[in-house]
Amino acid sequence: MDIFGDRTRLYWVESLGAKTCPGPAAHSNIKPELAPELINMPTVRMYSMTSFPETPEQITAAWLTNIFRSRGTLTDHQQVKNVTLKPIGEIVGVVGEVARFELAYEPSGAGPASVVIKFAHRNPENRAIANNTKMYEREVRFFNEIAQHIDTPLTMCHFAAMNQDTGANIVVLEDLRAYRVGDQVTGITFEQSQRVVDTLAPLHARFFDRWQTEFDDMLTIASDDYIEPFLPGFLGSWEAAMTNFPACFDNPLGAAMPEYAAGLRPLMKAMGDGPMTFIHGDARMDNAMFGDPSLGQHHVVMIDWQNMMISNPLQDLAWMTTSSLTTASRRAHESDLLAYYHHALSERGVTNFSLADVTERYDLAVLFILNFHLIIAGAFVPTTERALKMAEEGVSRAVQAVLDRQLIDRIVV
Repeated sequence: MDIFGDRTRLYWVESLGAKTCPGPAAHSNIKPELAPELINMPTVRMYSMTSFPETPEQITAAWLTNIFRSRGTLTDHQQVKNVTLKPIGEIVGVVGEVARFELAYEPSGAGPASVVIKFAHRNPENRAIANNTKMYEREVRFFNEIAQHIDTPLTMCHFAAMNQDTGANIVVLEDLRAYRVGDQVTGITFEQSQRVVDTLAPLHARFFDRWQTEFDDMLTIASDDYIEPFLPGFLGSWEAAMTNFPACFDNPLGAAMPEYAAGLRPLMKAMGDGPMTFIHGDARMDNAMFGDPSLGQHHVVMIDWQNMMISNPLQDLAWMTTSSLTTASRRAHESDLLAYYHHALSERGVTNFSLADVTERYDLAVLFILNFHLIIAGAFVPTTERALKMAEEGVSRAVQAVLDRQLIDRIVV
């Protein structure tokens, strides 16, 4: 899962776009009923194929020219002339590789000045980590099949494909440098968390408790297809997390951790025993880009859709509050944020989900999401001071959230 470490902030700090893979409607957030002639334009589904660049070094001007022409970005009389690779932090991460490419055209200025391209990891072992839970496949599917049907700001995707035989993938995304990346170490403000809710609520409402009619084969939080490959990563790392950050567990939750580990499977099943919807799946704030609406930007653009799935909708909020709000800020604003989320869903037609329901499902999600923090803190060796601080803050905030909300008694073995 791409919940590990410092990768996203390094790669995306200057590089985001704003809407979806298909068609001219990509930049406008136009709803289907308002512009059917745009939304219903043919979509080129570049989902499963065997021939595309698999590493940054294989990207060529000719390949990008063909992609841009196929999408209508360039005409037959325009072409990419030169491609310059510009690393964004470290190119190679835990489960993938990301780089910026600056582009020159003939004639000059014919297309985007740069793009950001994501690749599957070239190391087979790292690639297997992602493919075990279908991370690459999920993001490619998102941009090719789902993005055009949802009303939430997204990066514009020029091309996305996967080789099912080798596990390779590629996603070519718009590069907007004017957005500011969130900082989950420092923590976001309550007002910023509200803007994130404004971005996620339309997505949650669109498929709320009716996802079955839209997705017949999507991974769900309670499915064995998700649980079985997921559990070993946690079971192999939670004790290391406690060893790495012992001060975080000098409390009653520390003593209850063996029961928590034994009960994670039924906890994941319980996450599915209620209303579910389509979620982002990795809504920590290193995956949020904050814009300035006065400049024509969106308030928030969420990036990195490798963990999209069907789950308890409060999973996204629990991941945000426990990873990206300081403990003091969460304690001060948690109830107001849940009420704000409830109101946002109600405004979008979700009327059978009370504030008490929101709170109950949030508590369950907070207890579940603790395992994400433990994987980060136990499975990987931080390579930077910031990565170390992110792991420590995440564990501390998550543990305190479980204690504050008196959730230990909800651990079921």
